[in-house]
Amino acid sequence: MRKHSLLLAISVVLASFHLQAAELQVDDGQLKEADLATREKLAQRFEEIMADPAKYEDALYYGELRSTLCKTCHGPDGNADKEGMPSLAGQNPVYIVDQFNRYADGRRLNHWMSALAKSFKDEDKIKLAVYYSQQEMKPAKGGNPALLQRGEEIYRTWCLECHGEDARGEEGYANLAGQRPEYTVKMLKEFKTATGKRFNPWMYGRANLLKTDADIEAVATYLAHLE
Repeated sequence: MRKHSLLLAISVVLASFHLQAAELQVDDGQLKEADLATREKLAQRFEEIMADPAKYEDALYYGELRSTLCKTCHGPDGNADKEGMPSLAGQNPVYIVDQFNRYADGRRLNHWMSALAKSFKDEDKIKLAVYYSQQEMKPAKGGNPALLQRGEEIYRTWCLECHGEDARGEEGYANLAGQRPEYTVKMLKEFKTATGKRFNPWMYGRANLLKTDADIEAVATYLAHLE
């Protein structure tokens, strides 16, 4: 079922690239044409792997081997058990590789992740992405349950366009469903103040529509409870 769902998601990614190419001109938050071309190639590569049982099993096996260092922060099965760390289980594989590339070339800034990304070959990234995309996401929950309804309202108003009806980012954007709430809070605050990574105009604009810390906590709580 998960493999079928991933194939469907990849097909949506491929279909969406051509629609996005004419519209996305700004850096980072939306994709430049070079990024679109790279992501389209990645989507095609994942589609090829998922359609071939031997390649699929090979990617799972070697992806898990490569995940040894990742498990320290992201949990033994991709569900982060450390506060402030993102879960990778069930994440969009195109998004995972794209973020690795951004850490490697400096578009995302983190000393540890940048060094790790530079040490991985392209095939390492791809196999890691396949492995994590196939792990079962377990909703982190937590946050402030009293803010769930407000969080859903905010998500559907400002976030649904890119991250999808179920927050799984089918068009190559991040899968936000089930993510640890304190991590989502941290990232939204970084986007809002343009710290922690280079300026992302799309997310900067959206994050600044969240006027209070309570708004940020609300949407983070809502996402953390999605299954």
